[in-house]
Amino acid sequence: MDEREELVARIMGIQREIQHLFAHDRSDPILSLNLTLPQLKMLILISLRPGAAGQEISRLLGVSLATVTGIVDRLVAQHLVFRREDPRDRRIRRIELTPSGQELIDQLLTAGAERLRHLLDRLTVDQLRIVEQASTLLARAASAELAENTALGEHPKPAPDPVPAEPSTPARDSDQVQYPSGG
Repeated sequence: MDEREELVARIMGIQREIQHLFAHDRSDPILSLNLTLPQLKMLILISLRPGAAGQEISRLLGVSLATVTGIVDRLVAQHLVFRREDPRDRRIRRIELTPSGQELIDQLLTAGAERLRHLLDRLTVDQLRIVEQASTLLARAASAELAENTALGEHPKPAPDPVPAEPSTPARDSDQVQYPSGG
């Protein structure tokens, strides 16, 4: 293994360790979600592609349009998404996050931010400069990769395991991803 591969492996190991430490933070909003995994995947996808049509979501998730409709119905009932008519084609329904849905996504995206802030407060100014430089390099690399993928017409690939169809009956408590709350 050359030096570059060793450095990448060490960085990945450190990142994994940090992720495990952050996973212990019980204030993380994902621990209090009462959504099925397919519903969570749908919310994330809609946040990345606001106004997507059911057909597009179906294609991106690799599931049937009927499955998408069922999941969206449940998210509408929870006031996390809404459907709107496409002004150019009234047969098409566009799916958007409600303010509550956007708030939930924002909470998921910023989960751990306060924890990171506390960690950064423990560093010296010189150490913070190093973290800033490394973070800037990573952000640039991520931006460049996204731009390259977008230029190639690549879209987020569906998960290797297809999203199972949701039951046609109302979800039971046992169908929900639920975690204990509190300490």
